Amino acid sequence: MADEPVRADAGEQREWADVETLLDVTVNLIPMGILLFFVALYTVFRPWEWDPAIFVLMHFLTVFPFLLLALLTYVSARAIAGAEEGT
Repeated sequence: MADEPVRADAGEQREWADVETLLDVTVNLIPMGILLFFVALYTVFRPWEWDPAIFVLMHFLTVFPFLLLALLTYVSARAIAGAEEGT
């Protein structure tokens, strides 16, 4: 059961996203959750007066690292799956 690949929407299997690989990259979910928490917090509660420049900068400093971490998680999952297969 742990070695079964995750099923894609179109019914095809993706060999890089098996359960073991996903468990290896779940360590990145905690920082991603923290970043999303701050995005939601600063969207609802603005400790500074309304200024579009500060709003954009504030969200850039949280959304950009979130996107980079998501990309890093994807690349590392592919690398882990490739190393487990021996390629």
